[in-house]
Amino acid sequence: MNRTRQLLQQLQLAATANAVRNVGPIPRPRPALPQRVLIVEDGRVLAKNMKTYLARSASDVRTAADATQAFAMLDEFVPDALVLDYGLPGADGLQIYAEIVRRKGRRIVCVMVTGDSSIQLADDARELGIQHVICKPFQFSELQRILEIAAETEAGSDLERPAVDSIS
Repeated sequence: MNRTRQLLQQLQLAATANAVRNVGPIPRPRPALPQRVLIVEDGRVLAKNMKTYLARSASDVRTAADATQAFAMLDEFVPDALVLDYGLPGADGLQIYAEIVRRKGRRIVCVMVTGDSSIQLADDARELGIQHVICKPFQFSELQRILEIAAETEAGSDLERPAVDSIS
């Protein structure tokens, strides 16, 4: 009986050792979505759908249809990230981002959403500190993944640099 117990223990140890050898690399945890997101988008349906999708993982997602609404909202809401349409009424997304940064005194993780796929727009966005520009149409899962990566990448970076000059 004792010999049988010893054999069983040896078999269990061998099976455990085999399982450990066959495990492979441990997957990295998925980065977290910023918890407070402001979406500035004049397309009501698109804004609503982005909000619904992102609210599954973020605790506070708000929308604004234009610069005036966004600036008013920023008086009481401090977003961790912006999803900003480039083609907004009254001012383009680059101007709005520059003004938000000026008002807050710091850069904010931002994903610019646009129908304009020009390299010039991407360069102008990067000059302001917007590292992510995606073209419409896009998948909401792609937007979420970009926000997660941007938040993780830029969390320890120089987002706290001085703000850019005001727009006229």
